[in-house]
Amino acid sequence: MYKLFYQRFIYQNQCTLFCIRRCHNEVKWKGKEKNRISNIRTYWFNRYIDYIKNFDRILEKNFPETMKVYRMFRVGTTEFIREFKTYITLIHKSSKSLTTEELKLTHTMGNDLQKMCPVLLVAAVPFTNYVIFPLIYYFPRHLLTSHYWSAEQKLNFTMLDQKKRLKHNRPLFRCMQTELRTIKDKSLRIKWNDVIACLGSGTHPSVRNIIACTELFAGRPYALKNLKSKHIKELLIIHDISTWRLFKKKKLIERGMFIKQMDDTIQREGGVTKLSVDAIRWALIFRGVNPETMSTESMQKWLTQWLEVSNTVNENTISLLLHCPILLAYNHPSNWKLIYG
Repeated sequence: MYKLFYQRFIYQNQCTLFCIRRCHNEVKWKGKEKNRISNIRTYWFNRYIDYIKNFDRILEKNFPETMKVYRMFRVGTTEFIREFKTYITLIHKSSKSLTTEELKLTHTMGNDLQKMCPVLLVAAVPFTNYVIFPLIYYFPRHLLTSHYWSAEQKLNFTMLDQKKRLKHNRPLFRCMQTELRTIKDKSLRIKWNDVIACLGSGTHPSVRNIIACTELFAGRPYALKNLKSKHIKELLIIHDISTWRLFKKKKLIERGMFIKQMDDTIQREGGVTKLSVDAIRWALIFRGVNPETMSTESMQKWLTQWLEVSNTVNENTISLLLHCPILLAYNHPSNWKLIYG
């Protein structure tokens, strides 16, 4: 009896041990399965993350031109928005408190908004994207601002615009030359004849000789109110102002006073030597000189001469400052090289 009970006890224990081992193996197998599934998920998740990280590179490889345009718009739009925000803050500030760079921004952003607004309005119309974006891609000079241009495009487009303006130097000089005989004051006519003769012979008059003729730009024949329509037209083009605008003389007065304000700000901030190379290059282009073949020293020297004339100008003689691109840069070698190669 005890033997039978003992055998039954041993059998039950063996069955229990077998069940425990089986359960343990099942749990162990399920754990391995879970780990395997988890590893698979981790593997594909990591692959997906790598794909997302390298997505730009994949697109760059498969669609290089498309990515080039995308990057151009992304960078350009970011820069445009940043400068626009700065421009909004500058509108509410007194113009006398602005720095040279801030004055430059108020001028360039005003023109940029005029160029971009029509493009943005057309692009907002449904289904016009299929038309406007190809046009933007092929005609960036006319439809986009400098924020969207590459460094090479900025140089090329700036030189094209500068060349277009410089081609009107000679017609404007002829207009000035024609008025010589209308000067009644004999001494002034002799002084002005020397200035015109210098320009006609391929040189430039001295700053002293130019300042000596300032009176001619306060009244007849070179005050803005006395200029003929052709003279006004050429002066507008020289200063990159549309000839289709209304109140042309008013626009020229505003441009002259803006240049005068920039000149005063440059001197208030320490003079031309305090300007960066890019700033002084822009200053020369804005005033009618091609700086591409000029050294930093020669650019500083030329701008210093301009400022000497500007110091003698007031609201009544602002026409003199508007004619300085001819008086100081008509025969500049850098300009002639750009026009005639």
